Amino acid sequence: MPGTTKGQIQKDTRKAIEQQFETVLTQWKEQLGEKKFKNRVRKAAKLFSKGLPVLKKDAPASKKATSKTVRGKKATAKKTAAKPAAEQ
Repeated sequence: MPGTTKGQIQKDTRKAIEQQFETVLTQWKEQLGEKKFKNRVRKAAKLFSKGLPVLKKDAPASKKATSKTVRGKKATAKKTAAKPAAEQ
């Protein structure tokens, strides 16, 4: 899932928890009514998901990270090329 953010992952997790609560607690839906039941399930899912750790997907190395390593290698190459010229 390229481009997913921490917030999007949390939102997807919360929606999955809401669906599970709705299927398990169908008897309460009849007693409370549709609106109250949905609000309570939403709040419960939010509180429940706060305690869960956010697992990030492994992403390929960013362009910034690779460019920094390349810059460091170029700088060392220049230094080594300059030393033999100065010694002669």
